[in-house]
Amino acid sequence: MSFIQAFEVMFPIVIIIALGYAVGKSKLAIDAQSLGSLVILLCTPSLVFSKLTTATIETSVLLEVSLAAAASILLAMVLGAIALRLLNLSLRTFLPCVMFPNCGNTGLPIMILAFGDAGAALGVAFFFVVALLQFTVGISISSGQYHPKDLLKQPILYSVGFVLFFTQTGIEVPTVVAKTTDILGGMMVPAMLLLLGSSLATLKVSDLKPAIAVAVSRLIIGLVSGATIIFAFDLSGLSAITVFMMSAMPVTVVSYVFAVKYRPDPQQVAGGVVLSTVLAFITLPLLFGGALAIFN
Repeated sequence: MSFIQAFEVMFPIVIIIALGYAVGKSKLAIDAQSLGSLVILLCTPSLVFSKLTTATIETSVLLEVSLAAAASILLAMVLGAIALRLLNLSLRTFLPCVMFPNCGNTGLPIMILAFGDAGAALGVAFFFVVALLQFTVGISISSGQYHPKDLLKQPILYSVGFVLFFTQTGIEVPTVVAKTTDILGGMMVPAMLLLLGSSLATLKVSDLKPAIAVAVSRLIIGLVSGATIIFAFDLSGLSAITVFMMSAMPVTVVSYVFAVKYRPDPQQVAGGVVLSTVLAFITLPLLFGGALAIFN
């Protein structure tokens, strides 16, 4: 795949995000809370179940990518804490921003559009770990409190539990269940992209300095942590591309949601989300083309 083809993969994603942005600016504003809840409760668990139960990739490879995801987030947390201390920025406010990549809104669509079912399976394996950590460790950092029961509230966890049940017992997934989760899972990517665009339409850059610092730090930390884990785990091919690209994703909108709920300065996080996403639009096609050339 050439750099031109890499741009062709990215353009549909940019177009759908732009459509979401346009709707967010219009009188037909998306009800982000309702649609977001629908995606979290139904679409995301369905996508995880559908892609992992139909994956032709060996379970050991999916597990390896999942472990690489956990390791990359842990390394990003350490590097992020160091960077924020040097920049004299609040850890509780900005660490989730530089620590967690936006795997759901941008990472999964790239992997699915570029590599089909194989990319979807590996992307889901990475995304699953990030989502669990984000809604447990991420919330704990922002709120300053840790509640183990938060993990039990994540539908994606039960989705993976059902995946393990069917894959380990050898029981065939009922056709009705397979088709239902396939349809619901197919809604996730366009819904998440439209949500991202709509959310960006409501966010404003209130303080440029921390916003630039967060956006640049997220990109650099993502690239360093992803590349480090690839070589540490001796990954290659599509596994390496998955870890590299998913690690390099921009700041998540969820980080802004955390800031609104738990922090006194959410608008600074909003600026980081906006600038990081803009930076991603510029750099991701080049990074994607480079990853293909190096790891494929």
